Amino acid sequence: MKLTPPPEVKLGRERWRQQNVIGAFAELRRLVPTHPPDKKLSKSQILSHALRYIHFLDRLLMDQDLGRVPWVPWDGQQGTPSPNSSWEGDSDLGEEGSLQDLRTSDSF
Repeated sequence: MKLTPPPEVKLGRERWRQQNVIGAFAELRRLVPTHPPDKKLSKSQILSHALRYIHFLDRLLMDQDLGRVPWVPWDGQQGTPSPNSSWEGDSDLGEEGSLQDLRTSDSF
């Protein structure tokens, strides 16, 4: 015979789980840069920004490992590199001028 916990215990566990999820999203939101910094984001947006930021950092490390000057998208404000810009599709380079083309060109 299987014993089930009382409803109060189940509710307490669910509240604890929800608070952990909320806390994890708050911490992730704090770590992901956005402009403006205090912009309200949904959980989906937080995850999307986090993925883009991880991709940005990965490309930056890859470029440094290759010994090349990293190409980064610019946010248009004081010439600051922007991790919030997408690596694919947001550039004006078109299909022929991809990031890979920039990395392998002799212009660096």
